[in-house]
Amino acid sequence: MKARQIMHPADAKALQVLKQARGFNTLIKYFMQVGDERIMRGENLGTMLRVSPDNLPKVYTAFREVVNCVGIDEPELYIYNDPVMNAYTYGDTRIFVALSSSLVERLTLPELQSVMAHECGHILCRHTLYKTVLHIIEDMGKAAQVITGSFAFPAYCALQYWNRMSEYSADRCAAAVVGEQVFQSALLKLTSGLSDIQGDPYQLVEQGKRYYEMKNASFFARVQQACREMFYSHPQDCQRAYEIDRWKSSANYRNLTKDLSPDPNCTNRPPELTPSKRESPTQD
Repeated sequence: MKARQIMHPADAKALQVLKQARGFNTLIKYFMQVGDERIMRGENLGTMLRVSPDNLPKVYTAFREVVNCVGIDEPELYIYNDPVMNAYTYGDTRIFVALSSSLVERLTLPELQSVMAHECGHILCRHTLYKTVLHIIEDMGKAAQVITGSFAFPAYCALQYWNRMSEYSADRCAAAVVGEQVFQSALLKLTSGLSDIQGDPYQLVEQGKRYYEMKNASFFARVQQACREMFYSHPQDCQRAYEIDRWKSSANYRNLTKDLSPDPNCTNRPPELTPSKRESPTQD
């Protein structure tokens, strides 16, 4: 898999602008290598459970399948104790993926692979470097209360916008690896916090349609919702579901899943990988 095959257009455009700040990028890379990466690894080893062939082998095997499908070097995988379903990835030279314990408990194995593939998508697209920049600005702002009303505010807002767009790219990676229907199922559980979802697997897609109808009803509604979303780190779940439902009808999705299907390393690919016949607007 190549990053260009899954990158959302808005993510790719914003990332190109960020890459032009070469000196700043080098500084952040150095900061991560000599400081932050070592601190985070110490925290992982000290407070989390590392997954390996001998420790939680089913979870490890599922992770290996995802890594092979995406085509990245295998990151370290950890599980941390948290009742909130969440996952994240971090690092530039020593990358890791962390899953909350509630994810492992409440999701089926293909759904868990959807979350793993989402994080691997961030790694493939090299999002971690710029997410670190965003977190540094956030931490400085919390410590010194300097974001709002300062020169850092426009940069912070721009990075938050890119951060939201980057999640769409990672979602595309997840849908390509496990199939869009498994992605939608996992997202339903992440949204509700429930371990068992009964009913329409595309409920969030329908909510997304209603949301955009409401948002686009007037100029005031668009401004109102844009202001509400300005500081969000992620798109709203109905937006994520709607975007993948659009993308599944694209040539990119069909070609990518066709390319991935014969991979002998992807031994646990669910039947939902075949693009759904459910009609959706097309998207590149």
